[in-house]
Amino acid sequence: MWEWLAEYAGTRAAPLSLRTVCAACVSRTGMTGAWIARGDPLPEPAFVTDPAAATLADLACVLGEGPGADATRRGRPIAVTDLSALPNRRAWPTFSAAALQAGARSVLAVPLVSGTAKIGLLGFYSRRPRVLVTPQRAEVGAVAEVVLGLLLDEVGPGRSPVPDGDPPQWPEIHQATGIVAVQLGVGVAESLACLRAHAYAQARPLLEIAHDVVTRRLRFSPNVQEGGIGGS
Repeated sequence: MWEWLAEYAGTRAAPLSLRTVCAACVSRTGMTGAWIARGDPLPEPAFVTDPAAATLADLACVLGEGPGADATRRGRPIAVTDLSALPNRRAWPTFSAAALQAGARSVLAVPLVSGTAKIGLLGFYSRRPRVLVTPQRAEVGAVAEVVLGLLLDEVGPGRSPVPDGDPPQWPEIHQATGIVAVQLGVGVAESLACLRAHAYAQARPLLEIAHDVVTRRLRFSPNVQEGGIGGS
């Protein structure tokens, strides 16, 4: 999924932004649209793909009710196949009615969490009842990690520095982090740590290492022991 996201962005000459990630995942899952909300307990929309997605994002913020609100509270994804089903109307009466009126029948809400901090929410909707199979759920989870990283880059503490005058290259680090995570079978945090360690060992800027990974000039392998993990 990480490599596919990087390829999707590359074929459109677009950086790995909230817009690109949402469009890619909507295309991949066959959902109709998506939204990203930032903050808690009143999540503000950070990006929406269309008016219906904007309505869903606003509803979650204004009502504090619905799959997104519950996903944030429980700290786990919530998938709703059909909002018109009676149990869902009873669980979220105001949200369900407004969402259906906006054209949404199916919703998937994924909380964005870093440690104990609730950073935001990634949501998808479909105009038709829809069930995402397990592999698709896994792909959405991978996308959620990318979105979380993009949001954390915006908010400050713990953010890695972006070279002055060169911010458009920063998303390439996210692409490289995802690719290395797949190559090594590790999480995003460990993947980024490996990229930084390799850049330090080679006495090269992190942006250069990330570019080499994205362009397939550099591949990391868990079988190459160079302080535990190596690049080739």
